[in-house]
Amino acid sequence: MIVFDTDILSMFAKIDAIDLLKRLFDNKIVMTPKIRDEIFVPFEYGYMFPLKVISTVKTVPLSNQALKEYGRLQENLSLGKGELEAIAYCKTEKCIFATNDIKAREFAKREGVSVISLQAILKALWKKKIKNREEVKQILERIKDADNLAVSREVEKEIFEE
Repeated sequence: MIVFDTDILSMFAKIDAIDLLKRLFDNKIVMTPKIRDEIFVPFEYGYMFPLKVISTVKTVPLSNQALKEYGRLQENLSLGKGELEAIAYCKTEKCIFATNDIKAREFAKREGVSVISLQAILKALWKKKIKNREEVKQILERIKDADNLAVSREVEKEIFEE
């Protein structure tokens, strides 16, 4: 199971490509309740992309153990509630956390959680032959446009190198 943060889900939803995440991860993509709440906020301002996420990505409930872990993790004030809840869930349920946030990735790793980045996801799309490199370059350009995302040359190199 892969638990996605708000950022990656919204990026793929804005370009109408949630299905690529589902294909890449064999439909084993989920979000936590606080991630769902974060995803929904733009809908209140008239954006429609949150509906694509909420209608296609399952929201998983937190166990008592995950809730206790979330409470402990809340001492870290540098991360949002959604990220902390996702990390707590991943830690207790042995799931992978997908995030584009460097701080969240580092914190999750320190907590013993396996993580996957946006660049790893994009690379996997062409490595697993779901899309070819050129199509992934187009996807990245669409994400950059839709999300006003800046991507360094080093990160692009990481995505498209063998």
